[in-house]
Amino acid sequence: MGLLHLFTGLFFIVLGFLVRAFPDLIAGYNTMPPERKKHIDMDGLSRFIRNGLIIMGLAMMVGYLLFNWAGWTFMANMVLIIVVFVGAAVLMLASARFDHYPGKKSKSQYIIFGIIVIIITSVLFMGFMTSRTQFSDDTIRFTGMFATKMKISDIEKVELTDTIPAIRFKNNGFSLRTVHKGIFTLKEFGRCRLYINSSKGQYLIITEKTGFRTILRYKDNNESQAIYERIEEML
Repeated sequence: MGLLHLFTGLFFIVLGFLVRAFPDLIAGYNTMPPERKKHIDMDGLSRFIRNGLIIMGLAMMVGYLLFNWAGWTFMANMVLIIVVFVGAAVLMLASARFDHYPGKKSKSQYIIFGIIVIIITSVLFMGFMTSRTQFSDDTIRFTGMFATKMKISDIEKVELTDTIPAIRFKNNGFSLRTVHKGIFTLKEFGRCRLYINSSKGQYLIITEKTGFRTILRYKDNNESQAIYERIEEML
């Protein structure tokens, strides 16, 4: 287990117990005027936040182990961000029921915030999920975000290379750190479809008869080699 995930997970668990024992640790509560505090169900709120923080801490550690076991290294590293974003949104939305103050703000503000956080987290999750290549009799299909398929009869050539031209700009896609998916414009190549999931390994370039290229890069270079050999056989 990554030390960062272990220590952060344990920190959230310990923080949960501290919040239960010392409710003043809850953000915003210690600065509330006495009149407002009277309307807060602190017993229920502190218990709820304690349980939420413990669940978040466990999710960080267990999520890292599961994703790492599945081979999704980048998703394993992203667990911290995902848990914090989603967990914070859920705690904020659900904790509103413990506030019985007549003049409290509308729940709609928290709902909108929560929806935005969940959408952003979902996009990140889908973006970092490794694309897969599937074969049928005469078709290749690429799964995940910006999934598509192509006919074998439309392919001009396939090749493995260590480098590709630099990306000039993103036309329509997802791009963060070493992950690039969607339609991008590359120097010399022009518009291409990218499924780059890693910073290591060879690039697999599939060139169609129209000149359009689909470029893949997997964490496991043996997977790229296997796909290359399969397409060569089908051609």
